[in-house]
Amino acid sequence: MKFIISTIFFLISGNLYCQNLPEINSGVLSNTVNIGEQINYFLNVEVDTVQKIEFPEDIQIIPMEVLEVFPTDTQKVKNKYLLTKKYAIIQFDSGFYQIPPQRVLLNGFSRLSNSVKIRVNDIKVDTIKQNLFEIKPFNPVNRNYDDLINKLLLYLVIIIFIVGIVYALVVYRRKISERNKMIPPFEKAIKALKELEKREPIFQEEYKKYYSELTDVVRRYLEEEANIDALESTSDQLLLKLELYKDSGKLGLEESTIKNLKTVLNTADLVKFARAVPEKGVVKLDRTLVEKVVVETKEVLPEPTIEELKAKKIYEEMLIKKKRKQLLKIFLISIFTLMTVSLTSFITIFGYYPVIDTLFGYPTKKLIDNNWVISQYGSPPIKLSTPKILERKITSSGLSTLFVLDSIQSKYFFELLFEKKKKNDLKPNSQEETSVSSKEKTKVILDQTIKRYQDQGAVNILMETENYETPTGLPTLKISGTLDLPKTNNEEATRCSFTTLIIDYDKGKVSMSFIFNKDDRYGKEINRRIINSIELIEEL
Repeated sequence: MKFIISTIFFLISGNLYCQNLPEINSGVLSNTVNIGEQINYFLNVEVDTVQKIEFPEDIQIIPMEVLEVFPTDTQKVKNKYLLTKKYAIIQFDSGFYQIPPQRVLLNGFSRLSNSVKIRVNDIKVDTIKQNLFEIKPFNPVNRNYDDLINKLLLYLVIIIFIVGIVYALVVYRRKISERNKMIPPFEKAIKALKELEKREPIFQEEYKKYYSELTDVVRRYLEEEANIDALESTSDQLLLKLELYKDSGKLGLEESTIKNLKTVLNTADLVKFARAVPEKGVVKLDRTLVEKVVVETKEVLPEPTIEELKAKKIYEEMLIKKKRKQLLKIFLISIFTLMTVSLTSFITIFGYYPVIDTLFGYPTKKLIDNNWVISQYGSPPIKLSTPKILERKITSSGLSTLFVLDSIQSKYFFELLFEKKKKNDLKPNSQEETSVSSKEKTKVILDQTIKRYQDQGAVNILMETENYETPTGLPTLKISGTLDLPKTNNEEATRCSFTTLIIDYDKGKVSMSFIFNKDDRYGKEINRRIINSIELIEEL
């Protein structure tokens, strides 16, 4: 009986506790939004004391997308606590949607929030008042190799500079070598023997190298000082030549000197060809014998005459000049070959004229390669992109404003002229008034354009007119053709191409004139870039 009463009491108390749980409210800041607009959805719970409340973190509201889940916010309102959980959601399709109830845990008990209805509206597009335009096609853009050409030219200059440094080092080393050659043979031989005296060979290869240098010292000395062909002779041949020189009286060597040289040469042949290793003390003895041979040969040599010394000096100078010329010739040929190969490669890759005109600074090529500037001129304001800032010129009329790029004598000339009508010429628009393309008005404008060119010295003017709309949608009257224009007083007139664009409006007109040599390779490209940038700024 007690068990039944306890069970009933427990169920009644649990039911009463569940009925006292706080309510969960959900909502949005606005029930009507546009496509792609963020929807701020929130869940609110108001409690008397801080309780354990768990809001859903990973909610799914199909078909909407959840952008962000914000941290839970707790506020104290009078004697209660308000807990708020915010969610940022979004929807990209129009229509009516309902956010389903969300499950929240209150002290371990699950509760559901109320559902929320939302309306997502389409964005209205005005297809009546606002004009619709076709999608513009892709404009072909010519690849600009100017930066690459400049970099390659810079690399070429650096390579030439490095080659020049290498050439200078080679010449410097050659000069040092030539200075060494200018040292008297006797002093050169003694110096070489002193260097050998410092060395102490141990292995057979070291002995072989030592004796090769030792015999070369005496051979070179005999060849340079006694004019004996010693370097290309074998040991036996050299000894035989010395005997012949001694017998003929050309070289008064002692028999002991030839014998000492024979001893050294025989030892050297054994070391070099039989791979023999001399006994201890023989190396120093042989070096001493060679030095003795050199000294004794120096003593018996006849003193050279003044004519011989002069002839020898002239011959040495001639050899030095010849070697310098050969080095210079090799250097110039290398530089010429390098430049020719580089230039040919550039022309093959980028074309003939872009490379040549960049190298020699063709005037209109330099204009294209400039950093173009965008600026506004005159009234009504005309926005243009030009190679350089236009220069304002003073005009005789107070009703006109003139801006120019360079002068009429230059390779490329651009003129921007603003002209205001006199008050007497201003007339109200009427239905009978014709547009800018009417024959009468076109004739007046044409005559004014011809007169302006003639005032600048132009003759033989051939032209044609057409109504032209710029790429930015600006209607103009286009006058184009050719004319002869004297560039300087001493030269004959140059045939030039010209283009004039005229914008005529009720208070005046704006004229843009382009003049360049007819055979100029870049004039049309400059025209195109300027014309494509023309934009009329509407004044407020």
